[in-house]
Amino acid sequence: MTADPSSLPPIEVEAAVDRLIATADVIANRPPVQADVRDDSILGAVLAAPIKADRDHPPFDRATMDGYAIRARDAKLALNVVATVAAGTPPPNEVADGGCVAIATGAAVPPGLDAVIEHESTDRSNPLTIHLDRVDPGRNIHPKSADARAGDTLLPAGTRIDHIARGIAVAAGAAIGEGLVMVRSRPRISIVTTGDEVRPIDDPLDRPEDAVRIRNSNGSLLASLLADRTTFGANLSPPMHAADDVQATADALDAAAATSDLVITVGGVSAGVLDLVPAHWESRGWSALIRGVRMQPGRPFSLWRSPDATTIAIGLPGNPVSAFACAQIFVRSWIRASLGLDPDPGWWRLPLLEAVRPNPQRPAFRPATLVMDASGRPAVRVPTWQGSGDLPHLAGTDGLARLNPGVDDLPAGSMVSFLSHHDVGGASMRPGDQRS
Repeated sequence: MTADPSSLPPIEVEAAVDRLIATADVIANRPPVQADVRDDSILGAVLAAPIKADRDHPPFDRATMDGYAIRARDAKLALNVVATVAAGTPPPNEVADGGCVAIATGAAVPPGLDAVIEHESTDRSNPLTIHLDRVDPGRNIHPKSADARAGDTLLPAGTRIDHIARGIAVAAGAAIGEGLVMVRSRPRISIVTTGDEVRPIDDPLDRPEDAVRIRNSNGSLLASLLADRTTFGANLSPPMHAADDVQATADALDAAAATSDLVITVGGVSAGVLDLVPAHWESRGWSALIRGVRMQPGRPFSLWRSPDATTIAIGLPGNPVSAFACAQIFVRSWIRASLGLDPDPGWWRLPLLEAVRPNPQRPAFRPATLVMDASGRPAVRVPTWQGSGDLPHLAGTDGLARLNPGVDDLPAGSMVSFLSHHDVGGASMRPGDQRS
């Protein structure tokens, strides 16, 4: 007889991450699609092919200062100002010996001239006198092809398109013609919140029975989080809500599964009478891959896979900090894997600014703030909280700090793993890595 998955012991966080990202291959293996670099919807997309420079960068010797373009060897002479070159204006093809041109920042330096003298180092007259003891060739000139040559890769495949990458793509000529580039397919995600106590966000909760009800902050929080194209970058369907009713739950989950690669449910995944989500997936023949993780908050985290292995469902706990932490640790890794990126979002090792008490039995993932210690080095402060239902204490935090189990307080200076709420550079490591 097969054991009830809910009765199995929770697995470790690292094992849960590995088991989860193993299901992302169905998305990662999809063919790339076209995206328009001129459309804001491209932000968060991941390039499936490199973007190469269509010409040299810069395409000409470029003045980096307003001033005068000269021959460096003529700096001691009184120079005739023979022309003015504005940005975007073709320069003279030839400037005679003893001559120079007034030039604007960004303008093309005429052939044969090899230095640009800033205005303040001249008398601004004609003839021009330069008040410098020495002028070296190349002064205040950004040389042609110094940044890249035509055909060089400016953005490799696997680059997530942010505002900077989009600007580089345009500079490389990606917007020429139809402006289409190839990007990796994004996962389609649906969010289904659950619970009779959860009310619409605009409900004034002013009736007597509303004293024991709450607004649907989880739906708004997760929708905003998953729509963040710089960190998650999913294609998100409008969130749905299911009351604590078997048919309502079935209707919502079936509708979500029909149009999604990933269904995220919030609440209803524990072992209570009204925790209806696990029974629904079981009734549809879905396989339970995870039913509990040894962590705080987030122990009820669950994972199911459809019989045809084309859709997965993630069950998040209903408490808001639990749902948020699980989304950052698990959903973020899965989305990255589905986009062909390194699933590790980038855990840092940083010292605690102040002592904090860990959970004695399981790893605790606590919202934390980045601060500077007395030496001006980055450190982590873990604010006090009232448990995983304490949504307000998320305000102002920058990431999650992992506190490994222990019966004693972790003293100030203890090294902990830290995951920023947003994608940032830096050394990546698994959340259990103990290197300092």
